[in-house]
Amino acid sequence: MKRWLCMLAALFLLAALPAAVSAAPPAHNYDCSDTTPTAYDAQVDQAAMGYSSSSSMNAHASTAYSTFRSDAIFFFNGHGLYYDDSHKGGGIKFSSESWILADTDGHYPGNDQYYIADYGTDIRDVLLAVYLACYSSHDNQYNGDLLQQTMNKGADICLGFDGEVEVENGKCWSGNFWDRVRNGETVASAASNAKDDCYWHWPIGYWGVDTYEISGSYNSYLTPARYGIY
Repeated sequence: MKRWLCMLAALFLLAALPAAVSAAPPAHNYDCSDTTPTAYDAQVDQAAMGYSSSSSMNAHASTAYSTFRSDAIFFFNGHGLYYDDSHKGGGIKFSSESWILADTDGHYPGNDQYYIADYGTDIRDVLLAVYLACYSSHDNQYNGDLLQQTMNKGADICLGFDGEVEVENGKCWSGNFWDRVRNGETVASAASNAKDDCYWHWPIGYWGVDTYEISGSYNSYLTPARYGIY
């Protein structure tokens, strides 16, 4: 009898234990120029939404390329690819002249290159990728279209900029964008309102933040914290 009572007590204890909590979806944020503390500010807002967020300065492209596979949110603020007026876009620059590029036709900028085209379906869990960089949504005949290639590989939403983004206005846009999605706006609404928030920011004018382009399920919210389902 004692044995059965002990077994019953053990079963009750097991039933009373809380279910294992699944890990929060990860978000990685990168500052790769004189844009600090943009990535950290994004990290704080994402954490408030329930993401397991982190930020780093001057990371190598290999690090970002590797962690992209597990991300729910990927955010980059820094420099975009530019050869000349006719050949720009298609990539973002990390430390040591390392690049994440959409693709290549034989042009290899910098020292190390990593290609979205090589992912297969590795980034299908990405809910949102934001490339806050000059020409990050511009189609480059040498290295492709970073925004479209990210969508092709399975991200739910991708946002980039077709024009040249002035650094201070870019930082302003980022701070307002992440604050707005944290407070319940859709990605599309937050992007548009953040643009207008920064018009009167010095230097006065849009200075490139009005050239943003979004693909995918851009009327979605980032809450509750989750992975993409595209």
